[in-house]
Amino acid sequence: MEWVYTRLETMCAKGAEANKTLSVICILSACAALFAGCMSVGPDYRTPDLDVPAGWQGAAGESDETLAEWWTVFGDPALNDLLTDVRANNRQLAMAVANMDRYAAMYGVVRADAFPQVGAQGSAAYDRQTERVRRPPGMPIPDNPTWLYQAGFSMEWELDLWGRVRRSREAVRGRWEAAEEDVRHTLVLIQAQAAAEYIRLRALQARLATAQRNIDLQRETLQVVRGRFDAGLTGETDVFQAEMNLAATEAQVPALKAKLDETLNALCVLTGVWPGALDALRAPAPVPSADTLPYLLPAELVRRRPDIRSAERDLAAQTARIGVARGELFPKLALDGTFAFAATDAGDLTSSAAQVFSIGPVLSLPVFTGGKVRSAVRAEEAAARGALARYEQTVLTAFGECEDALSRFAQSGEQVAALREAVKAAGRTVDLTTELYRTGLTDFQRVLDAQRQLAQYEDALAEAKGARAAGLVAVYKAFGGGW
Repeated sequence: MEWVYTRLETMCAKGAEANKTLSVICILSACAALFAGCMSVGPDYRTPDLDVPAGWQGAAGESDETLAEWWTVFGDPALNDLLTDVRANNRQLAMAVANMDRYAAMYGVVRADAFPQVGAQGSAAYDRQTERVRRPPGMPIPDNPTWLYQAGFSMEWELDLWGRVRRSREAVRGRWEAAEEDVRHTLVLIQAQAAAEYIRLRALQARLATAQRNIDLQRETLQVVRGRFDAGLTGETDVFQAEMNLAATEAQVPALKAKLDETLNALCVLTGVWPGALDALRAPAPVPSADTLPYLLPAELVRRRPDIRSAERDLAAQTARIGVARGELFPKLALDGTFAFAATDAGDLTSSAAQVFSIGPVLSLPVFTGGKVRSAVRAEEAAARGALARYEQTVLTAFGECEDALSRFAQSGEQVAALREAVKAAGRTVDLTTELYRTGLTDFQRVLDAQRQLAQYEDALAEAKGARAAGLVAVYKAFGGGW
């Protein structure tokens, strides 16, 4: 019975000592956590204040309801379906999403540093120690050879005294949020690119139709000239000029068809399908047309455009990295601990006598690094200045793109109206000069000049209609529409 009482007293004493140690550690950990919550090294991030203009130089619209799905203003079902395919299958967008997921996972890695890291290990070793060494008197010669069995847990936890770990989380979280904006920016770009290519396709079809109409007109004129030549009413020179004019117009068709094929292939790439999968779009359709301009204040552009938002999040992440670098100048306090069983007999491994444990704080402080840490701080500060400059440049570029797009769209309307009048006048001129030529009241050169001008103006009008529609797409793209 005495042995039992002695054993109980020993265990209670050890337990009291262990409880005292754990109590001290818990108090130390709580104080460290409280201290870390009140302090963080490095500058606290604040969104830069930008003195943006109060309004646009070019005219803007009256509603921003169309920004999210701006392509619907064209009322073109084929364009709507095309952009649906782009959002579902574009590989560039898929890469951006994968990059965002990567940063989300990296945030999980860094976030885990705020928690204790616990591991388990076990081993079994067959060990023999030397018997040919000098030993103190009374030290027995070890039993050789012997097995050693070990199994247990280890724990390591850095107490974030200065907020270095928290700044690391802020840095990775900022880059994750920037990657989210990169996905939106990619979406804005590819939708605008697909819409522009679709409009180019329809404009090329309109130009092909215009070329074919002029070819038919010039063939009729050639028949008239040949009839007059056969009747002896004109010279052979007129026949040659009519043939030359027809051949020059026909030569434009292959180049237009090649451009049409290139545009279809570009749309296939954007929608993630093989060339030839969109041949249904070869059926001619009108050039999309709309005049609905979006409305967005300059200050709202900074909050709207994903590339600006991404640059701002990059700046926030880089600002946090300064704190991470500065944290290396301060002491690091960690809590290390192990708990294991060790025995030379596997049957004794789970007994209380086989227990091995240790727990306590570990303090480390950089004493001499050759200026490495301070150089790292200066490098991060310089990177932050560069990130600020990139953010400001992104904003300036965005405003320039908006002003350019608004100006081009405004001027394109006047261009289309002027070309319409030019086409009407050229058509009347062709009809009049052809009739005068039939009656012998004018020479064939005036007919040729009128037909060339008609072909030129009709082609320019078809191209200008496409440019105006593409200009509207550019406005929505510049305003960050499409997400």
